[in-house]
Amino acid sequence: MVQSSRPATSRVPGANPWLALLAMMFGLFMALLDLSIVTIALPAIVQQLHTDLTTAGWVLDAYNLVFAVLLVTAGRLADLFGRKWIFMAGMAIFMLGSLLCGLAPAIGWLIGFRAFQAVGAAVLNPISLAILMAIFPREQRGAAVGLWGAAAGLASALGPVLGGLIVQFLSWRWIFYVNLPFCLVGLVLVWLWVPETRVVRQGERAERLDWPGLLLLSAALFLLVLAILQGNSWGWLSAPTLALLGLALVSLLGFVAVEVRVREPMVDLRLFRVRSFLLSDVAMLLFGVAMQGAFVIAVFYFIELRGYGQLDAAYALLPLPLASLVVSLLMGAWGRRLPPPLVGLTGLLLVALGFALLALIDASADALTTSWHLALIGVGMGLCFQSFPTFALSEVPPAQLGVGSGILNTCRQLGFALGVAVLIALFTSQVQQHVQQAQSRSVQLVVADQQLPPALRSRLVAGLQHVAGGQAKGEAQTGATTTVDLTPLAQMASPGPQREMVRGHLRQLSVRLTDIFQQEVMAAFAATWWASAAFAALGCLLTLLALLAGRGHARYGGRDSGAEVPVAETLAAL
Repeated sequence: MVQSSRPATSRVPGANPWLALLAMMFGLFMALLDLSIVTIALPAIVQQLHTDLTTAGWVLDAYNLVFAVLLVTAGRLADLFGRKWIFMAGMAIFMLGSLLCGLAPAIGWLIGFRAFQAVGAAVLNPISLAILMAIFPREQRGAAVGLWGAAAGLASALGPVLGGLIVQFLSWRWIFYVNLPFCLVGLVLVWLWVPETRVVRQGERAERLDWPGLLLLSAALFLLVLAILQGNSWGWLSAPTLALLGLALVSLLGFVAVEVRVREPMVDLRLFRVRSFLLSDVAMLLFGVAMQGAFVIAVFYFIELRGYGQLDAAYALLPLPLASLVVSLLMGAWGRRLPPPLVGLTGLLLVALGFALLALIDASADALTTSWHLALIGVGMGLCFQSFPTFALSEVPPAQLGVGSGILNTCRQLGFALGVAVLIALFTSQVQQHVQQAQSRSVQLVVADQQLPPALRSRLVAGLQHVAGGQAKGEAQTGATTTVDLTPLAQMASPGPQREMVRGHLRQLSVRLTDIFQQEVMAAFAATWWASAAFAALGCLLTLLALLAGRGHARYGGRDSGAEVPVAETLAAL
């Protein structure tokens, strides 16, 4: 029997949804900012806490791991016990975690406090989306979700910039302290402006929680994300990685077996019968993978190939989030009548086109060229953030908005983690391959150069072979061997006019060798950006196929609704 449902009454009669969105943004933006702001502070953390970079890397990994694991759980808890109060609890946990991170006396404490901080962050992300989908009327959801998505994209890209400024002028500890006033203000505003949106279903015991499902899903996500994070270090075919992936699969199968049997499951698997929801989950996963070509690989490009500092590289990425923000605002104002899947398809297409254009530039491309390519990707990102969350949750029953939002955000977060692992692995292998090709071309050039003294020629050949051997396993993994300066070797020539002649020739040869290495390393960047374009294009293809197949009906058949979900009719209405 289908159970009826009604929204819980709001504690704020006549609540303004835009004020509610503003209140939630205080905590949400800071939580998403902490996904990227810490990266640039790692060298300072290593120095002041007397640790190594590998250990300090867990300051990032612990946050990302806990964040990805708890998104669905947080959404389900909010559906059961009240979204507003769970959101406020998450903000309080995040605020306390930020304070503890700033006070951490040693690296072990900092890693533990980051994991605790991520518990709060995992609550804020999905529940904010569920609340705004519940409080905004259908005609305003696109604008609201656009602002929500713009905040997410802006936080991801501004993190390194703000982190660099804070570390430069204050201390790495202020990266965490800066969260406190924003979260405190946000906590008060959420209490004042955000209504309770939990759906009370007749006959349901709201306190019942599917503990077996919760534990199995958490285990599956934990093992999967840990395998993804460590795959490049351990080796993708190593015993530990395969063991984690195998255990993750077993846990996931156990989770499915439990969910189809329990009366009140952690995740009602019939949600995945809703075409709009399933399509958006897959699209956001592929989008997340593709976007790491900008957030990670483009940073390597600016630092290693263009010679930018870390802060300057972060500035160079700003066209992307700024374009995303502008597009989100424009779509919120004028794009309400456009079908969300069509907007998402356009966004993925622009992301693919932007990465393809990046892959076609050469090592001498100017900053303006790369900026407008990144801006094009940013336009696509803004369209995706504005459309897919709206489309995903448009047919999800009100009582399951929290868990639906959690699943969508988990897919995006898994895409981000998978994108880092896959694209860095591809980039590393490509750099090693192309550095060896550069070495081979350079040796041929030096051997054929009869203007060099024989002893100097032999010295250069030996040095270039060293580049292909030892350095290709170290600096070459990030492209750090692209600049060649041979002029100090002029000391090997006889003093006088001959030495000056050799010095001038070595200067010219350095330019030619640098050009060879930059061309080859640029080819490695291009291959990685082509991969990002391919992931985005795959998302385009799946979205297009789903749209073409959208004439049929997707049946949810869950506990809140036994009716069909007319996908094509919904798109026409939007």
